[in-house]
Amino acid sequence: MNFQTQIQNIFDYCYTSSNIRIPEKTCYELGKILHTAMYIEEHQNKIPAFSFSKEVLELFNGNDSDEADSKIQDFIKIYEEMNKKWLFYSDSINFCKKDIGYIIAQLNNIYLSDPNLDTFGDTLEIFRNRWAKQEGGQFFTDQKVTHLALKMLGFNPFNGDDLIDICSGTGGFLLAAFNHLREIIKKDYNGDEKLLAEIASKSLKGQEIDSEVANLANNTLTVRTGLYSSELVKTANSLESWLYRSNNSYIKENSHTCAATNPPFGAKIPVRDENILKDYELAKTVSASGKVLLKGRSPDILFIERNIKLLKPGIGRLAIIVPYQILSGPQTKYVREWMLKHCIVEAVIDLPGETFQPHTGTKTSLVLLKRREIPLLNIKDIEEYKIFMATPRWIGHDRRGKTIYITDKTGKNTNTILSDIEDIEKSFFNFKNNKTDTLYEECFIENSSLIKDDELLRLNAQSYKPSKITTSQQMSAHKTVKIKDVVKKIFYPGRFKRNYVDKYELSVPFLGGSNITEFIYETDKWFRHDDPKLESLSVKSGWLLITRSGSTGIISSVPEAWDGFALSEHIIRIIPDENLLDPFYILAYLRSKICQERLKKGVFGSVIDEISPDFIGDIEIPILDPKDMNKISNKMKEAEYSRNKAISGIKESVDLLDSLFSD
Repeated sequence: MNFQTQIQNIFDYCYTSSNIRIPEKTCYELGKILHTAMYIEEHQNKIPAFSFSKEVLELFNGNDSDEADSKIQDFIKIYEEMNKKWLFYSDSINFCKKDIGYIIAQLNNIYLSDPNLDTFGDTLEIFRNRWAKQEGGQFFTDQKVTHLALKMLGFNPFNGDDLIDICSGTGGFLLAAFNHLREIIKKDYNGDEKLLAEIASKSLKGQEIDSEVANLANNTLTVRTGLYSSELVKTANSLESWLYRSNNSYIKENSHTCAATNPPFGAKIPVRDENILKDYELAKTVSASGKVLLKGRSPDILFIERNIKLLKPGIGRLAIIVPYQILSGPQTKYVREWMLKHCIVEAVIDLPGETFQPHTGTKTSLVLLKRREIPLLNIKDIEEYKIFMATPRWIGHDRRGKTIYITDKTGKNTNTILSDIEDIEKSFFNFKNNKTDTLYEECFIENSSLIKDDELLRLNAQSYKPSKITTSQQMSAHKTVKIKDVVKKIFYPGRFKRNYVDKYELSVPFLGGSNITEFIYETDKWFRHDDPKLESLSVKSGWLLITRSGSTGIISSVPEAWDGFALSEHIIRIIPDENLLDPFYILAYLRSKICQERLKKGVFGSVIDEISPDFIGDIEIPILDPKDMNKISNKMKEAEYSRNKAISGIKESVDLLDSLFSD
């Protein structure tokens, strides 16, 4: 069993059987046990901290046992020894002995000080899955990602660097920085631990709004770094600008060379406090009359600006995790424009969708930025430079959080975790060393001019990923036209409450996005024939359909059997113009692998995938030899005729059967 599974077992036990059942208090008490275990490993050189025989484990799970009680007492004494030395906690372990026995049995044979394991981050994520996520949007970052971020930043205090994280959480990025620093000292300074602690105390700084989480971060860092009297992570609201403007500020504006962070992106409530918003350019909009207005923004957007303004102009680098929506969505173009004016984009890594699962399905990207000396006034002034981009496929666990291993030829799991993050790291440094012919297959280099010329200024890697199916040279051999120039309209209706009714003679069937490829003639959802919203939802025979959200890019058309049906607003409608281009040829192209690859590049959204009519309208269709186009169109026309005939046949068959049993 892996660490996450064991922590989940502990949570379930505490929730149902422990003498402490409030999640916050349970997590706090468990922190005492975890810190003691790390103390045993780090300072008593016993790895792992708990290594019990099968017989002893059975004693922990049984009734009273002198041997089990003795081992629990020994553990409590070690906790008291640690706490007396470092004053981590103000009280004793408040779990009863039975609970302590169960917990340390669950942690048996787990290396809790493993530098590749975020012990407290993973624990908190499980315990706080409901209350922390709902209140603060906190999701703790996989150690493979924090390691990659620090490597890409090139953080090195011996070159004058410091590193800040103003959304520290349990200190994941700071721990990664400490481990990175340890590698440097091991290589260049014979692993001098005293020097390591001294440099870490001077170069690492963090802030965290949640005092309990900040306390756990400091305790974790203390165990790892040996900085017994140091508080690297301060408790503060990192969005309050006044914090950074005093000469005595812990973290100051325009002062730091490196920042690495994962801002809270799960919060559903935007920041509306004008005392905070007034200091952010990204919170300001201009009305039609020219008046500057403040608009509530989600914390992740404000944190982009805040982090950049803390960096030294012309020098500072930022590694930040942002929701996919910010880098790709039409509504956040203003954020990307601000970023491009204030920074040079050095790298964009679209992280695997499972990175923050099972706690959230939010898709994210890791972005590496360098602050400009002077911001650009116009986006057209962006100079030519190369950007490293990547779309890694595996993070090492599935959407349930279960570790995934590489399988051998027989299908059996090996001991190697399935992740290509290390391949991304190697390719990034090959790029930095101008060895672009040795990049991993999910990596590529893009030019800043392509982003500058993109109407939406998209920054996500997927939008620019080279197609494996075709090349621009192959496409350029044919004349092309944009879809919007050869159809009458591309649109979807507005969103509103649906008023369903029971079926009656004139009621109109309603179809969702999952229905549009089915041979269906009615559903269990019906609209009144005189519903005022029906006109905007109804479709006509021959229209083309594309799902725009959720499972984006599903292609279909409206058969005669569906003429007048109501379709979901999650489906984009294309009204063809037969005089400009054969609708059946357009339908065939939309279904093609070439076009499906193109559609993927237009997907945005962090939790739910979306695609816009404007993007579809800009897709170019090749104009082939008339004979080839007619052949393709006729085949598709024949298929659509057969589909409609099948739908009608199914309906007639079922209606006939039903009529035989009706009164």
